[in-house]
Amino acid sequence: MTAATSAATGGEIRLSRLSRSFGAVHAVRNVDLVAARGEFLTLLGASGSGKTTTLMMIAGFVTPSAGDILVDGASILGEPPDRRNLGVVFQSYALFPHMTVAENISFPLRMRRLGGADARERTEAALAMVRLEGYAERRVTELSGGQQQRVALARALVFRPPVLLMDEPLGALDRKLREQMQLEIKRIQKSLGITVIYVTHDQEEALILSNRIAIMHEGEVHQVGTPDAVYEHPSTPYVASFLGESNFLDGILESMDGSTSWVRLASGERIGARATELPIGSKVQAMVRPESITFDASGPRTNSLQAEIEVCEYLGQSIRYFTRGAGTTLTVRAPRADAAHRAAVGERVTLSWPQSETLLFG
Repeated sequence: MTAATSAATGGEIRLSRLSRSFGAVHAVRNVDLVAARGEFLTLLGASGSGKTTTLMMIAGFVTPSAGDILVDGASILGEPPDRRNLGVVFQSYALFPHMTVAENISFPLRMRRLGGADARERTEAALAMVRLEGYAERRVTELSGGQQQRVALARALVFRPPVLLMDEPLGALDRKLREQMQLEIKRIQKSLGITVIYVTHDQEEALILSNRIAIMHEGEVHQVGTPDAVYEHPSTPYVASFLGESNFLDGILESMDGSTSWVRLASGERIGARATELPIGSKVQAMVRPESITFDASGPRTNSLQAEIEVCEYLGQSIRYFTRGAGTTLTVRAPRADAAHRAAVGERVTLSWPQSETLLFG
């Protein structure tokens, strides 16, 4: 491990009832959230969900209307951004075009009045960390988008902050380069043991990078959990619909049988779902993921509905079908290699999926 990375340790970030209003608009509402030491925590949400405002309050560029922000147990609310000792990577990178790569990276060190051999060593180590050895004297305007992103990352880490804040840092990159940079960010985060709070609207990116994901909507955190927990056990219909694709079927909770809830759909069919604490007779939404549905014949503890293929989309690794059944449109995502069960537009099919893959929301 290099000298620049050996001293870096992750800090704990704690948000307590954090809120921010802009006039009558409540951008962030009473957010309670903890990023543990060395954790990669992603704030995931659509535009306007409050995720960037939350990050900017942590960084010190937006003043909270209420609540507190603590780093390792100490409030940082009274500190200006440059005194919070937090690394920040902006969506636009915010590099200085008139400076060389090395000058951009070493800028935070100069602001901290650190120069000489120590500053050179840290800058060289930061360049090596982002794999830009040999680029020190280039102007940042001569670099590609991916290389500029690496410079911004090195600049945010060169002064060894305990926490790194990243606001949509890969949004301007093409898909291939974005995937490469995801691996680089995760590699660097693990090697440093640094705490990362990462903002994105990209669901796949959040699933790949995060130890935990906090899904935000209308200024509130709807659910926090590991990627698999949030995807497989969404707590609200919004979480289920935002993270991945979901099918929803309206019905009435008819009865309970051990670990199975029985729902009578609005179209008349009866399906089974995971056990629920909702009262018998209540209106419910049954949710099933498209990848859980197949065209196989129904088996034990399996739901089945008749449908017709309306649209077929070839997506490379998978095929997405839009079908019409039970009075609504249902999406099915099947592996491309599953040629034996490939269906065509207009074909009548039986949609089947395990009852255990059906969730209920009130």
